[in-house]
Amino acid sequence: GGPAPARRPPGRPPCLGGPLAAAQAAKRPRPGRAGRGPVLAAMGWKDSVEGLRRFAAAPWFPVIVGALSGLNLFTLVLSGPLVVLFCSAVLANRQRWFYTALANAVGTVLGCCLMVLLIEQRGTDFVKESFPSTFKSKWWTWTEDKMQAYGPIAAIPVSAMPIILHPVIFFGKLSNMSNAVLLGSIFVGRVAKYVIMSQVALSAP
Repeated sequence: GGPAPARRPPGRPPCLGGPLAAAQAAKRPRPGRAGRGPVLAAMGWKDSVEGLRRFAAAPWFPVIVGALSGLNLFTLVLSGPLVVLFCSAVLANRQRWFYTALANAVGTVLGCCLMVLLIEQRGTDFVKESFPSTFKSKWWTWTEDKMQAYGPIAAIPVSAMPIILHPVIFFGKLSNMSNAVLLGSIFVGRVAKYVIMSQVALSAP
């Protein structure tokens, strides 16, 4: 005799209790958890970009970029990052694009001024000894040809080119250009260069 065992309703799986049930429950994906990782990563990236934009929009940021441009005359390794920083400064505050271009040109000329003073103290060999890689550049011969053909006036269009300024300074001092004419030509050329770069950045899609 005895009571009959309770029957399980049709289609209902047997109940699994204990540790096995807990392990299976832990493996089941919880609602809302799937895809949360990529979303959080995207939000973090957006915050980083927004922080960089606010940083680049600061009024002193173009001055920092200009100072780094002057420093790059002695390091020769910042050209790529400087393009990114300059374009960031322009895009972060579109109304001040000319101020950004002017600040970059001023910083570059200040670096050139320091190099001119070093050349006057140590001679033109200072450039050859300190920056030997510049002589291997195709722009060295190109700059020499232009300045020999057109004289000091060539310093302006050459300085507007996206090339290193060491050949301009070297051949300018070698041809006895006055510091005012040399640095003024570099300034005008660099302003033209950065104005063009600003407009390219502003018109980019």
